[in-house]
Amino acid sequence: MRNPIPCVGPEEIGVLMDLLSHDMLNNNQATLSYLELILSSKVDSKTKEFAEKAASQVHTSSMLLDSIRRFVTSSRAGPLAATPIDLKAVLAEVAREIPEMFPHKRVTVDTSGLEPGTRVLGAQCVTDLFMNLVANLVQLDPGEEVRVVVRRFGTGRGTGDTVKVEVAAPAAALPQGVGDDIFAHARARDLSKMSRVSGAVFAGSVARALGGSVSARAPGARKGRGCVFAVPLRGAGRG
Repeated sequence: MRNPIPCVGPEEIGVLMDLLSHDMLNNNQATLSYLELILSSKVDSKTKEFAEKAASQVHTSSMLLDSIRRFVTSSRAGPLAATPIDLKAVLAEVAREIPEMFPHKRVTVDTSGLEPGTRVLGAQCVTDLFMNLVANLVQLDPGEEVRVVVRRFGTGRGTGDTVKVEVAAPAAALPQGVGDDIFAHARARDLSKMSRVSGAVFAGSVARALGGSVSARAPGARKGRGCVFAVPLRGAGRG
């Protein structure tokens, strides 16, 4: 009888994933340093545009890696902490930081549809969720001017209510064949089409861990374009 092949345990897999993410973050930081050197030197406009686009890819990749690492670390400790956070403040941070990641685009994140003091459960995880979701929407918009609108829809007053949020980009487009099934669960056979919506897939995993969800629809406002993500989260009353 042949000796069985020893299996790699979850703990070792976790260490390998931590090592991989740490290595990739270090590589990304080194790449950004070189890109910043290019951008700080006298280069033509086309070279500058290419360098800015590359920097955006590195920034969003690092943000996603960092967010996944925090999410996995928190999940290993048990259910995610149900700490309240002000949703308006979270989206104000998103509106400040996301445009800076895309210097080759003119990005506007409109959060006027959110009321101050609306709180949801999840703390840092909520911030990571919306950072990656909005960044992914910007990536899905091929234009130079990108407008993302975040608004609350539905009602809810007390602690325990569901706070429903819509994140919409009128000119973004989901890749062909991508639908709500990407938010149900991650499967290896789906990776080819999931790779272009990795930020949204991550947002879906975080939302489910927080007792909420993410769903997508393409309203077809302009030649099949237009993308809306609906994000219901557990409310924590008003602050």
